[in-house]
Amino acid sequence: MYKLNVVREDFLFLEFDGRRWPTAANVWVIFDHDGLILIDTGLNSEESFAGIAACIAATGHAVEEIHTILLTHGHTDHIAGVQQFLKHVTPRLMLPAQSLPIATSPDLQSEQILPQAVREIVPELADFDVLDNFRQTCGEWVLPEADVSVIHGGDRLQFGQYCFVAIPVPGHEVGLMMFYEGDQGIMLTTDFLRNDGAGAALPWYSSSAGGVDLYLESLAKVAEFSVQEAFPSHGGAFNDYRAAVAETHSAIVNRQKIIEKQLSVGPQTCRELDRHLYSARALELCPWYSSVTEAHLAKLEKDGRLIREGLRFSIANLT
Repeated sequence: MYKLNVVREDFLFLEFDGRRWPTAANVWVIFDHDGLILIDTGLNSEESFAGIAACIAATGHAVEEIHTILLTHGHTDHIAGVQQFLKHVTPRLMLPAQSLPIATSPDLQSEQILPQAVREIVPELADFDVLDNFRQTCGEWVLPEADVSVIHGGDRLQFGQYCFVAIPVPGHEVGLMMFYEGDQGIMLTTDFLRNDGAGAALPWYSSSAGGVDLYLESLAKVAEFSVQEAFPSHGGAFNDYRAAVAETHSAIVNRQKIIEKQLSVGPQTCRELDRHLYSARALELCPWYSSVTEAHLAKLEKDGRLIREGLRFSIANLT
C-alpha cells in the first residue's frame, strides 16, 4: 500500500504503490518537537490509513503524535483520508485558500473535475455522477470548513527544521500549491509534474481549474528553482527536477498539437479526440479525462481558431 522512504531522520516520504485509479496520493511526514506533521492523507479507507500508520510505526512513532495536517489541494485522493485520522487525533488542518471551496462543496468539486462545458459536448457524460464515483473509490471526503486554516501563496510554513514556501501553481486545481525548502533544495511537487507509474496520467487539468494557458504559465514560474530533491504526489521521487518540468510542458504542448492535427483533417467530436490522447481503458476508469480534451478545445476557442457545428469541432486555418 505505502512504501516507506526515510529521506532524513525527521522527514519521511510515503509512496503509494498503486498504479490504477483509485490511486491514493503520496504522503510526507515531518517530525518536530511537538510531534508529527502530515502532508496529504490518501484515501478514506481503513487499508490506506493502516498503510500510513504502519510506515509511521516503523520509525518508532505513532499516528497519535500528529498535530498538523497540511493538504496540498482539494482533490479527493489527497483529502479524503482526513476522515480516518480524525478518529485518532484532533490536528490543525491547513489548506490553500482557493482550494477550500472545492474541498468543502461537492458541487464545486464536481465542476472542477467534470465541468458543465464537458457534459455539454460529451453526451454520455451528461449525467455521470463523478461525486458518487469518488465516494465509492476514495471514500467520503468533504472537509469541515470551520476547522480548516487557509494558506496563501508566499506563506512560509515552519515544520521542524524545514521552512517551506507555498508556491501557487494553478492548472491542475485552482488552489494547487507546491512547497519549496530553499535551504535544503527540497521541492514537494504535489500533483503538478508528470511522472512514471502512478503519475503517468499527469498532467491533468480542466478549463474550470485554470486550463492550458494557466498551467503553462505555472510551469514557467517554477522551472528555474534550484532543486536537489523533488517528491511528487504520485510515483517515485524525481531524479531530475528540471527534466520533469520540461517533460510536463512537452506533454501539454504535444496534446495540443495532436488535437490541432486531428481537427485539421476534418471535424471530430470531443470523444473522438479523447481517443487520440487516452486509451479506451483509461477513459473507462476515469471518464473525467475528457476534461483535458475540452481544456484544449477551450484554448483554441480563446485563440479564435475553433469552429463548432453541433457536437463536432474543426479548426480555422488562420493566415
